[in-house]
Amino acid sequence: MKSIVIFGGAGFVGKHLIRRLAKNGYKIIIPYQKSIQEAKIRLLGITGQIIPFRFSTLDDKRLKTVLLNTDICINLKTTYDQKNGNFNDTIFKFNQKLLKILKENKELRQFIFFSGLGVDIDKKSSRSIAIYKSEKEAFKIIENTSIIRPGIIIGGEDLFLKRLLPIFRMSFFVPLFGDGSKKFQPVFIDDVSLAVQTVINKNIKGKNIYELAGPRVISYKYFYNYISKCLGKTRVLVPFPFRLMKFLVSIAEKTPFSPLTSEQLLLFEEDNISQNTFKNFENLNINPQDTLQITKNIIEN
Repeated sequence: MKSIVIFGGAGFVGKHLIRRLAKNGYKIIIPYQKSIQEAKIRLLGITGQIIPFRFSTLDDKRLKTVLLNTDICINLKTTYDQKNGNFNDTIFKFNQKLLKILKENKELRQFIFFSGLGVDIDKKSSRSIAIYKSEKEAFKIIENTSIIRPGIIIGGEDLFLKRLLPIFRMSFFVPLFGDGSKKFQPVFIDDVSLAVQTVINKNIKGKNIYELAGPRVISYKYFYNYISKCLGKTRVLVPFPFRLMKFLVSIAEKTPFSPLTSEQLLLFEEDNISQNTFKNFENLNINPQDTLQITKNIIEN
C-alpha cells in the first residue's frame, strides 16, 4: 500500500484530504504535536489505514523512518499562531529541516506544500515571507514539488464562516474591516481537495504552482450583505479603520480568547485574488464550484 504523510492532517483541510485520499487506498500517516482526537481521525478511513502519531521534533527517530519511506509528503502546517515562536522558526526553519530529511528519500514521488494566494508579493506579513521562503526552498531541494496556493477556503467547518456566521446571527451591527472594498476569491474545500488528489493520482512531475481560487471575485462588503440576505436579516455594517483594528487585535491576541490575529487581519487590507500567472484549476481539468451558492447552502442547512 502506497503511503502519504500529511503534516497538519488533523485540521479542516487535512480531514477533507484524508477522506478523499483514503478512498484511493493510500495508507495515511498523520504526525502531530498538539493534542488531536485520534479516534475520529482514524474513522476517516478503514481499520488501520489512518495512522496518527505524536512527535515532539523532526529529530524524532520514528518520524524520520516514516519520512524516509513514504511515497508522498504533504505539508499543510502554516500556522497563524506566534505564541510558540516567530514564523521564520515555526514555518521556514521547520520546512527547511523537513525538506533536508525528505531529500534522503530516493523513492519520494511528490512533495506538496500548502501556501496561499499572493505570498510572493506580500511584503507586510512575516508569515507570508516565511511561507514564500519555504516555497523557494522546496523548489531548490525536491525535484517533484507542487505548491498549492488556495484563496480563502470555505466549506461549512472552515474558520472563516465558522467565526463570521455567529456574529451575523446574533448582532444587528456587524464590524467591517476598513470600508469593505478589498476583494477576495473564496474557494470551496471540495475543489481544493480534488485538485490535490488529481496532482497525486496523475503523479505530476516537476516544479508547479497552482493558484486555486473560486470563480467569483467579490468585495468583503458585498459578501457580508449577501450573508445578511441569505439569513433573511437586516444587518448594519459598521466600518472599523484598520489602525483601530490593529490596536485592538494586538491587545486581544495576547489573550486565549482572541478571534483574530494581527496576521489574519492583514488578509483584509489587500486584495486576496489570483494573479493569473500560474497554473490553476483549468490545468487539472476541474471546474470550481460557485462559492456564493455554497455559502447559501451552508447557511440554509
